[in-house]
Amino acid sequence: MANNTNDAVHKTPPRNSASSAHSEAGLKSTPLAVGSAVVSENISTVGVEVNDVRPWIARDVQNFEKCEADTMLQVLLARCTGSSQYLSVSEKSKLLKTSLEAVLPICNVGAVAQEIKGHLNEFCDTEREVATYAPFVRAANCALHELTKVNLYEVSSFKVDDKTNILLHVNDPMPIYQSHQGKQSERKPDVVVVSHQTALDVNAHQTQDSQVLTETACKPPKDNFQWTGVRSTLEVKRTRKLLPHPPSAYKTDYVVPTPSAQYMEYRKNANGPAEPTGSTPATGSAQTPHETSNELRTSSQLSRGVKRKRAGNNENETEEKDPKKPHPVVQNGLYVAEMFAAHIARQHVISLIVNNDHIYVWFFDRETSIQGAAINFVQDLPRFLVLLLIMQRMRYEQWGLNRVFEPEPGFSGEVMVEDTQIGLELDVKSDERVTHFGIRGRATTVFPVRSKTLSGLGRDPLFLNESPELVAKLYWPEETRQTEPDILNEVYKIAQIDPDVRGHVPELVWFHKFKETSTSDIRVALGLKDAKRAKQGSRVLYIIIFRKLIPITTLSGKEFLTAWWQVVKCHRALWKGGVLHRDVSPSNLMGYRLRGQFIAVLNDYDLSSFKRDGPSGLERTGTIPFMAVELLTPEAMAGKVEHVYAHDAESFIWVLTWICLRYEGGNLSKNGPLEGWLKSNATRCREQKNDFRSSTFRTMCPSGSHAVSWDVVKKCFEAIHLLYPPSGYRKLGDQSAFELLLEGPMLEHDGPSSAE
Repeated sequence: MANNTNDAVHKTPPRNSASSAHSEAGLKSTPLAVGSAVVSENISTVGVEVNDVRPWIARDVQNFEKCEADTMLQVLLARCTGSSQYLSVSEKSKLLKTSLEAVLPICNVGAVAQEIKGHLNEFCDTEREVATYAPFVRAANCALHELTKVNLYEVSSFKVDDKTNILLHVNDPMPIYQSHQGKQSERKPDVVVVSHQTALDVNAHQTQDSQVLTETACKPPKDNFQWTGVRSTLEVKRTRKLLPHPPSAYKTDYVVPTPSAQYMEYRKNANGPAEPTGSTPATGSAQTPHETSNELRTSSQLSRGVKRKRAGNNENETEEKDPKKPHPVVQNGLYVAEMFAAHIARQHVISLIVNNDHIYVWFFDRETSIQGAAINFVQDLPRFLVLLLIMQRMRYEQWGLNRVFEPEPGFSGEVMVEDTQIGLELDVKSDERVTHFGIRGRATTVFPVRSKTLSGLGRDPLFLNESPELVAKLYWPEETRQTEPDILNEVYKIAQIDPDVRGHVPELVWFHKFKETSTSDIRVALGLKDAKRAKQGSRVLYIIIFRKLIPITTLSGKEFLTAWWQVVKCHRALWKGGVLHRDVSPSNLMGYRLRGQFIAVLNDYDLSSFKRDGPSGLERTGTIPFMAVELLTPEAMAGKVEHVYAHDAESFIWVLTWICLRYEGGNLSKNGPLEGWLKSNATRCREQKNDFRSSTFRTMCPSGSHAVSWDVVKKCFEAIHLLYPPSGYRKLGDQSAFELLLEGPMLEHDGPSSAE
């Protein structure tokens, strides 16, 4: 058992409203999460390819929180002091004022000021977007070099260290690659922020640091950058031919942008209702596809230089015919997702968008995105230099790297948690590592872990799994939800008295909450939240270690059906005991072998709840292809339909159907039946599933591996048909739903013994 060393509307209800997910009148369940919060939780079992992630990223970035430019600079400056939590609002304001005055001479006095202005003049007069990269980088790097001489008492002093000191470097058109669960991404950010050492490494033929700081950084690198070495990216957009030149002299007053330029909007109606999605992109949900240079392809396609063509159907023809380059806000989001994926526990990413003569600072974490108002870097050079000063003085923590897991980029080894050495050896480079690709949400990463101190723990009779192998689950749950360890403690109490649960639940070996990682901190500092609602919607980093399990999808024939039924009975027993799982999907059906027999396990309780507590959190459970049809209605998407046992029972049937049609010999078949469900939003998937159960189902044939289960599927669909008469959804009690949808079909299939 756990050894804790330390302890719809179609979008989430407004977080600044008195009506929350817990108190809003009539809200019976929490609304469905949108965007990449669910995109990669089920990649390996439902066949979602990271290639298709762009529409999900678009949903992540189209709604964002806003803050004033000076507020963003003040908070980021304060973080460079190492004592930001102790600074008052007035002290942060004074710090920004002091910093602006300190950089003002660089803007106005001497040869350096004239050089920077000359580069900005060239930027303003250059009409072609690609041609603006070099003068922008020259201006920024020239300023960075001069900023090394600026000393502010409160802010960290400059230290000569090629591993930490940064510069801007042109990247386009050189691709940056990264592997994601068997796929390789290819992205081409316009400009990247990297350390001097990283810049020298990709330009190995250059040996002089001064060369990197001048002309070398203004050209694409000789070798490919790696995402692990990229601190930030700049996406450049040029829509106006000629821009106003710098003023003769700069002041420290903020140059207010026009209302249309104050913030970059992906969609003008971004604050309106957004159609929620399930496990895959909705058709036409974003500007689509894709520049070849910015999508994911197989390694063989990359080596041949073949343009990737997505296997499509009628509902995706619109996407295939629209080759436009993504909106810069979406493109920026894709780069952010890459930077998150490159580091196992990155807490946040700061990225930049340059639109004409305005620069926008974006702060991303697992809660939401925050955009600072525009800074006109040509007319308001002092603020641009303060931004560069911040970037220059930020260390790993300020860039978002977690010091526990990465004292420096790329580190993997023995992990220290607070003052206790637990001796964890993280296999973060393992081929078995499953990493979230996205921005918002739980961002679950699972990877093998070895431990001398944990593997020797005594055995608990509740658990039969004897595997010596351990796996770590690193994720960002909502702070207001019951923690997964708390849920599992209740599960283990039920397991002590119920044989349907004993041995059929995961064994939590150890867990830890990283208390200093709450996403509420930045929002309180920026004034986006007050202390009373600081934790509403916020997330915090957890690590949980379990004994390793095997996916149930690796099974076939009678063995698979027996394992599926074991999970059904475990789920039912837990529901009766007051633990509501509410996230039935193939990836949560696992197991292990004991003396040659497969023992099934109902896994993943981080979205579960207690019956006594009602709805919790702001994130709705469920994965669209496996959700009950009633939960895909607009009312349910708004959180107005209570999530009852019958819905989870129906999900078990959809999971059984999916595996029977999509898996052969334990392997997922690509482009098989039900592929359209992966391309659909909630509304379209509801229509498709209704069509399937009423007509298409009769034409389906299971794979050879699951022919024995198909008789059960057919009987289950007869029962589902009774739930959806023309008059509307038929409400059933929990036991009646279990008997009608699950137990009855199993009894009919193989006699009473099959349902015991």
